[in-house]
Amino acid sequence: MRKSLFPATILPALFLALCSISAQAQVKSEFTIKKIEPALVETPQISAGTYRKQQPGAARPTPWLEVDVNFERDEVSKEASKFSDDLTVNFYILLNNAAISEDKQSTLLTGSTTISDVPYGKGLHAAAFVAPQTLARYFDGKAPTTIQQAIIDAGVTISDSTGVVAISSFKSAEVAKQGRGWWESESGMTKVTGRVLEKSQTPFAPLAWDYYLPSKSKAAN
Repeated sequence: MRKSLFPATILPALFLALCSISAQAQVKSEFTIKKIEPALVETPQISAGTYRKQQPGAARPTPWLEVDVNFERDEVSKEASKFSDDLTVNFYILLNNAAISEDKQSTLLTGSTTISDVPYGKGLHAAAFVAPQTLARYFDGKAPTTIQQAIIDAGVTISDSTGVVAISSFKSAEVAKQGRGWWESESGMTKVTGRVLEKSQTPFAPLAWDYYLPSKSKAAN
């Protein structure tokens, strides 16, 4: 009688290990980025009594670059809290300015915002903005008039205390599948920090409170 190549004690252990690997592969993050929508939006015109100032010669409000992130949080465990702890949303905005930049590389603008107490649900939104003056600076004094002129791509990650829990890109569908962003290589791009603003740092701060999740105060972080 031919003996098995695997002792009887090994087979159950091997089976359990395979089951464990399979279970780990099926674990789903509770956060999913559904859509990233970059857009050029005009500065809101807000009047406060009789106090009103406008840049001399300005015929119309100047455009800001807005990156709107639509995401959802699924209930993956009955034991988990109904509201999240702090989440950091990181933004990576690759400008379409290589042809006119001094180093002939595209400018990668980066920034982040912290949100907390995120409930379960769909249609959750976070956002970041780039000021008109910043756009003009990196486009040789003339800000782009369409989103195609303004950016090559925009990437977003959402992180909690354990690390990145969701990742996506406006144009690169493979980012979510691979779990790695094109911005990590930094090849062919010049990274600039401090130019991506939270909503609370812009004229949009008092608007759309029922649409965007509020950023957590920097003093409270």
